[in-house]
Amino acid sequence: MPFGHHRFVRRIRTAVAAVVPAAALAVAGPVLGTTPADAAVTCRVTYTSTQWGTGSGGFTAAVDVKNSGDPLPDWTLTFTFPSSQRVSQGWSARWSQSGARVTARSESWNRPVASGGSVQIGFNGTWTGSNPPPTDFAVNGVPCQVAGASPSPSPSPSPSPSPSASPSASPDVPVDNPFAGVTGYVDPGWAADVESSAVRVDDAAAEKMRGLKTTSTAVWLNRIADVTGGSGVARTLKDHLDTAVEQGAGYITLVLHNLPDRDCRSRVSDAELHEQDNGLHRYKTEYVDAIAALLAEPEYRNLRVAAVIEPRALLDLVVGGALDTFPCEQAAASGVYVMGIRYALDTLAPLPNVYTYLDAGSAGWAGWESNFTALAALVTETARATSGGLAGLDGIATNVGDYVPLVEPFLTDPHQTVMGQQLLLSRFIDWNPHLHERDYAVAMRAALIAKGFPSSLGVVVDTSRNGWGGSARPTAVSTSGDLNTYVDESRVDRRPSRAAECNQKGAGLGARPVAAPVPDVDAYLWIKRPGESDGAGGPLLPEGSDRLADYRCDPDGSLTPWSGGFRPTGALPNAPLIGDWHHEQFVMLVDNAYPAL
Repeated sequence: MPFGHHRFVRRIRTAVAAVVPAAALAVAGPVLGTTPADAAVTCRVTYTSTQWGTGSGGFTAAVDVKNSGDPLPDWTLTFTFPSSQRVSQGWSARWSQSGARVTARSESWNRPVASGGSVQIGFNGTWTGSNPPPTDFAVNGVPCQVAGASPSPSPSPSPSPSPSASPSASPDVPVDNPFAGVTGYVDPGWAADVESSAVRVDDAAAEKMRGLKTTSTAVWLNRIADVTGGSGVARTLKDHLDTAVEQGAGYITLVLHNLPDRDCRSRVSDAELHEQDNGLHRYKTEYVDAIAALLAEPEYRNLRVAAVIEPRALLDLVVGGALDTFPCEQAAASGVYVMGIRYALDTLAPLPNVYTYLDAGSAGWAGWESNFTALAALVTETARATSGGLAGLDGIATNVGDYVPLVEPFLTDPHQTVMGQQLLLSRFIDWNPHLHERDYAVAMRAALIAKGFPSSLGVVVDTSRNGWGGSARPTAVSTSGDLNTYVDESRVDRRPSRAAECNQKGAGLGARPVAAPVPDVDAYLWIKRPGESDGAGGPLLPEGSDRLADYRCDPDGSLTPWSGGFRPTGALPNAPLIGDWHHEQFVMLVDNAYPAL
């Protein structure tokens, strides 16, 4: 199969079994100014959801509406909840609910819908008792075919849902969106870590934690032994893949994170490989080739693999160069990052069940115009020189391991003025016009498409730690006339600086993993595993450690800001080494989850 095959079939949506559209039915009367003569409605709906809680809780649902009839000048989607579910917040439509009946009316920007076109809408909700999917979807009063309805398995203390609890993996690969219509792999190791915290808290908190144990998280391949086995490795890549097949998971997210001299902006990089020690050759032959060989095994052919390629690597070249960071300047001069990434894309892209997502930074670091432009150019330059070219990349990943909230509900326009001063001039926003991650992700995608990437380019956003809920979350816009006070009282992101990135105080779990939450976004995912430390933070390192503390993780330290002023790190104290379980952080993330657990 040639390179770029994924891009040619995206938006075809072969993730669900083909269905024959229902015959068009007459609309009972006028709907939002239209008549039955205006459009013959024929539609298909794909509904997916991810839930949390035991006995009751919340869920996030994505609804894909396919118009297979005449063009629709306007649309209204209706359905009925079969249980006690309630819509609490929705997007990409005007949502309302009366009793069990739910109505979603089009926005001005997602109508009309062409023949063969689709709209993607979604909502957060609550449930009690059970959370079965709706089945009576209708557009403008006309019933739709329902394809791929697949609520996530009910939470239970078991770290692995039974295969019968999730839909079977689709043999139709490649597909448009690898996350649509199927459930993700649940890592038993992460579930065990969650349980280790649950036994240390009160019953109410423990119930919330255990309700998360069936949530899909990514598998990080940080060293060669994570792939092939070795000292200290509890589960190899093969172990994860085998368990995913046993679970009946439809997809697994893998993070390739082992470039030579990786994390060049860190003063205490724990890179396994080094360019001067033949690191690039080892990266290719012992790491990437070994991953590709496993993923090509026939027993995994129906398992969709989302491969997130080298988080922050290209961003580090851009930011590290701007800050005159010598290791990053070395990495840029040698080309080791770019060559390694190109090899990974060249090797993985031809596999029909693999979907490649190249890391493209976050609003917190790459939102500034100069960084944004430079990173978009570097992503394009890196992908263009691969065998598949720009069409060979399935998508980009943003906010990986970062804390930028999906939206800032009370800060929507960076050019808004307070007493004559634009929000851009405030201490926190600091001239960065991308106020939240969803805006940044969609803007970066558009910039890349403008540079020649196909319009089918997808996006995944890491929402594992960007919830910023809890009692400190603002509920209304500030009324202050002071610019900095106005921004600080209005923002949900409570970091001391947009550059703060290590074990952040006040953070919470973000949106639960869900496919197609908003247009142009393939999924929200938990890529960084919630509860894992970003790095050791003072005042003391763990006993017996010979490692240095990362200044970004020092709770008493400060960051170098883009503009003048003292910026504390915002890091939690007494954090363990990077990758180790951080119980106190996990408790905080659960307490501050948004949507709340």
